[in-house]
Amino acid sequence: MALQAPQTARGGGGRGAARGAGGLGARTAGLGYSWSVLLKPMAGDHGWSAADVSLTFSAFMTLGALAAIVSGKLQQYVQPRTLVLIGGALFGAGLVLLGSVHSLGAVYAFAAVAGFGMGTVYPGATMSNLIRFFPDRSGFASGLLSAGAGLGAVVWAPLAVALIGHFDLAWALRILGIVFFVALASLSRIIRTAPAGYTPAGWAPPHERMSATDRPVRDVDWKGMMRTPQFVVLFLLFVAGTLSGMMVIGHGSPIAQQILGITPEAAGAIVSLIAVGMVAGKVVWGVVSDKVGRSAVFAALFLIAAVALVTLAHTTGYAGVAGCMAGVAFCYGGFLALMGPMTADDFGPTYLGVNFGIMFFTVAISSFVGPRIAAVVADADGGSFSKAFLIAAAISVLGLVLVGAHALLRRRRLPAPAAEPEG
Repeated sequence: MALQAPQTARGGGGRGAARGAGGLGARTAGLGYSWSVLLKPMAGDHGWSAADVSLTFSAFMTLGALAAIVSGKLQQYVQPRTLVLIGGALFGAGLVLLGSVHSLGAVYAFAAVAGFGMGTVYPGATMSNLIRFFPDRSGFASGLLSAGAGLGAVVWAPLAVALIGHFDLAWALRILGIVFFVALASLSRIIRTAPAGYTPAGWAPPHERMSATDRPVRDVDWKGMMRTPQFVVLFLLFVAGTLSGMMVIGHGSPIAQQILGITPEAAGAIVSLIAVGMVAGKVVWGVVSDKVGRSAVFAALFLIAAVALVTLAHTTGYAGVAGCMAGVAFCYGGFLALMGPMTADDFGPTYLGVNFGIMFFTVAISSFVGPRIAAVVADADGGSFSKAFLIAAAISVLGLVLVGAHALLRRRRLPAPAAEPEG
């Protein structure tokens, strides 16, 4: 039997709790953006290659994306607070066990466990629930929650480095695992579930904003969603949008060192600017999309990213390199912020948990493809990333075509396949 939320369909009591709890949960997920600080100690402690240990990040992110789908489905039967508790247990246990093993296979396995736990908490059990609480400001709510993950990296990266320096990698992972479990277990107790059909008091859906050719959005389950051309276009749009961001985030320090000829320590300042740009993009573009519409923001994101990438391929000055890399991250943050609201806009809020989880898998794809393209092209071009930036810029231009195609499909608003019974 599907979960029946106990709250009434109107009112604001759960909005503050959902926003606060979701934001704290997202901050714990910021460890994913800090994962790079673990790689060098991991390789040094065990004598593994950098390429070998870098796959722990792929395992962490891929299982996190898979968990978003699973937890989205489970929300039809289990309260989000229970999923946050389960996710916190897996996240914490994965990190503790990761600090207690010595074989490469076990390291991959427990990185995957930690990633699955992280994805269950954020975005799985928090994003779709928060968006249902904020139908009036879904872009703002999603952006704020996504920004929490970025801000978490500001805390966890230096903390992890300090713990590794004071103890060692194994004890740092054990301590972080225990801290995350305790924090998420406590956090789970204050989360409330958004009731079906929730609307804030005094607010009504803005039907007057629909054009004359639009038809009301129908709730479509994941099977019906994946049969629509609109899903295919939107999925490709998010892959194209997040790919260049992952390319820069995944190689931020090496890119800065290669172009500017600076030390890894000096490159750290640019990596911090990348994080700031990403966090700012999540909040700013989420708010803007609520006011001017998602399609206009998508077009702006692809255009700004393309210009920044082309400029980055031809500039050698510190300000230009730092500004362009932060600009790409600013656009990347926007795509992450709009993923949940756009999925709800196109396919309705009822099945958003699973639908958003499937859409979020674009991040797993881009987290593998983007850095891989950058590495392969740089290796083939004597260490230079310039051609990789031009490839990413061309993909951004293709993204503009996808924005146009998506806008046409929304304008036609063809009747969507009826939602099939959930088994």
